[in-house]
Amino acid sequence: MTVDKQEVIELIDNRFRVVNGGLKFEIIEDGVREDGDWWYVPVIATRAGKDVPREVTVNIFANIEDDLEENHHLTVLFVPAVA
Repeated sequence: MTVDKQEVIELIDNRFRVVNGGLKFEIIEDGVREDGDWWYVPVIATRAGKDVPREVTVNIFANIEDDLEENHHLTVLFVPAVA
């Protein structure tokens, strides 16, 4: 299955919406790129308007990356960004 950039963003955005804990995830759409079999996706994670430390998001990102690979055959790497 071939997917385009917008489809990848929509899949990821849908997954982010179900994450609890008051976290907000913003995908930097202009930075999303495909390189071979990999999709690189820059993301800003905030809680109450403040950046969230990487150690808080690392498990969330890993779980979503695994889900996308298992269920959609997409290899995604989230790149933490700051606002």
